[in-house]
Amino acid sequence: TAMRIWAVSDVHADYKENMEWCETLSENAYQEDTLILAGDISDDQAILRSTFELMVRKFEHVFFVPGNHDLWVRRKERGVLDSLGKLEVIKDLCRELGVHTEPARIGGVWIAPIYSWYHASFDREPDLRGAPAVMVDFHACRWPSSIPTSHDTSIAEYFDNLNEPALSNLAENLEMEEEESGSRSPLLTFSHFLPLQSLLPEKRMLFQPNLAKAVGSDYIQRRIEELRPMAHIFGHTHFAWDTVVDGVRYVQWPLAYPQERKRRHDGGKGFKPLVIYDTAQNKLSPHQHTYWADFYQENRRDPSNIEPAPWVKAR
Repeated sequence: TAMRIWAVSDVHADYKENMEWCETLSENAYQEDTLILAGDISDDQAILRSTFELMVRKFEHVFFVPGNHDLWVRRKERGVLDSLGKLEVIKDLCRELGVHTEPARIGGVWIAPIYSWYHASFDREPDLRGAPAVMVDFHACRWPSSIPTSHDTSIAEYFDNLNEPALSNLAENLEMEEEESGSRSPLLTFSHFLPLQSLLPEKRMLFQPNLAKAVGSDYIQRRIEELRPMAHIFGHTHFAWDTVVDGVRYVQWPLAYPQERKRRHDGGKGFKPLVIYDTAQNKLSPHQHTYWADFYQENRRDPSNIEPAPWVKAR
């Protein structure tokens, strides 16, 4: 039977409307299909559990990689001292419910989660005049003293190491496949954070220009270059995106916050996960038009322009 692989990020199920969205996804349309959840469901374990349970019931296979919200430690939780402890609890929950957090080959297609964390040096573009120096978003994550957080890339590096040995083994498998048969199985990778800065609007376009320091990781792009997937799915910034860079298709398809959906055309009604791959056609699904990816098809990125956009100034 044919299988479709769907993707969505930033489900933020702590919002009542978003949990309702999860509940109203069809019970029978996706029974043969696979869902990729690219992080940020909830920091509340009960909500995370109910969201997984819903998706596991509706889809044949579910893949997940945690985002920053999933690793927040805001309340006393059993067995959780910090965000790494939280990660272990989430992985246990995924094991219990049958949610994939490691690479797996489903219906002839490899799907590989890439664990990641952002680092400020990912941002290589000039700062805007007078922009605040830091973005204090992830105050609610806690790290053990064994990770020297003073070093910019130490958390990003720690998370990248969680991909071993799974991703090196996968790269070897694919190479062997290619040597033996002249071709390799299709591969889709996904992460919560951005692998390339060009997948974020320029700073002058953003209400929070320093977002660039807390969104992405060079380690993800290294993994993508090593694995050469057909497509990479990401999340985090809540900007829908669909573009091709050096032969890899990069897609973000976020549910996002209810108030952000209201700003979409027709108020975000009828939003569904996006089909990324269909085994009936054995190819990636058609390109989607998204505001920012289309904008950068038409307009060259010019980070040297540090003059805020009119709508940023007007605020």
